[in-house]
Amino acid sequence: MVELLFLLLPVAAGYGYIMGKNSARSKAHEQNRQITSEYSKGLKFLLDREEDQGLEHLINLLEVSADSVEHYLTLAIMFRRRGEFDRAIKIHKLLLEQANLNSDTTTSILIELAQDYIMAGLLDCAEEHLLNLVERLNAKAIELLFDLYLQTKEWQKGISLYEKNGSLFSKHKLKVAVANFYCEQSILIEKPKLMRKVLGLESGVVRPLFELGKAAFLREDHVKAISYWRDLLMQTPNYTPLFLDDLEACYKNLGLCDQFETLLEQEVENGGVLIKIKYCRILVNNSRSSDAVKLLTKSLKKQPNIRGFSFLLEMITSQNQEIKIVIEQINELVQSYIATKTEFQCTQCGFSSHTLYWSCPSCKHWETIIPSRGLDGF
Repeated sequence: MVELLFLLLPVAAGYGYIMGKNSARSKAHEQNRQITSEYSKGLKFLLDREEDQGLEHLINLLEVSADSVEHYLTLAIMFRRRGEFDRAIKIHKLLLEQANLNSDTTTSILIELAQDYIMAGLLDCAEEHLLNLVERLNAKAIELLFDLYLQTKEWQKGISLYEKNGSLFSKHKLKVAVANFYCEQSILIEKPKLMRKVLGLESGVVRPLFELGKAAFLREDHVKAISYWRDLLMQTPNYTPLFLDDLEACYKNLGLCDQFETLLEQEVENGGVLIKIKYCRILVNNSRSSDAVKLLTKSLKKQPNIRGFSFLLEMITSQNQEIKIVIEQINELVQSYIATKTEFQCTQCGFSSHTLYWSCPSCKHWETIIPSRGLDGF
């Protein structure tokens, strides 16, 4: 009898193990069934257009199961887009309380939480989170901080961030932003020399050269103004309309009109219509009106432009007094048309304006608004 009991003990133990395992599986299955049921309830609320109840129900589920982090991140983004920042913040905070989140997931949640704070106007909270992420060498946090400092116009904070973490500023977009932060700060504290620090930061950056030329021009240092603006004209001719008249004035004040003419002659082939018009004026003043008409006519055939056409009409009028009145009337109509067109357009988002903005009010990109090109442009 005793031997039988010893034989039955392993069987009993095995049976208990199997039953226990089945019981655990049953509990897990029941828990999953309950969670699925709760999800279904939340979705039903949404489908029945009871959005507040449905969204609140899904938030509460987060405390039951954190297995579907991506789903909750998507839900939080939806809240943020709806302007319900408190709910988005609540979801992200609850996610951060969950155990076993890997480093990348935690970073993603912190980035999203910082964006919640920015949209909600809680800029100090956003800055605190983003600075912590910068310490972890997160480049995305740098971009968000620069957007934040653009919003608050705290240029020096952005400059300090760059000087401490220069290795994280590898993107062209960020380097252009840094250059413009230096420009804004130098204008604020009235120290143009500060802009020289970023002259070689990134190829194609426009504003430091333009602002340094402008500052030199205002203090009547025509030699330096010519140096900066000539470099800018050759580097990025799209921005020539901003300073071409003042550049010409610099050459005139120094008695170097011939050098200005040579510069235009070098750039007239590939430059915009404004350079062509300026060069044609010089030809007219040098009694070479027919050459000017030929040059501009040839250019307009290749690339039609309403401003060039207007100046062509002006030259034809000066050569033929018999049709002067008719041509002047036509030119008045052309000028009226030109007046309705915006002078500047963003190459990133298409925003257009009569005023130059170094940071696009629409997409917030730096130096993407340029003088208009094409039929109505410069």
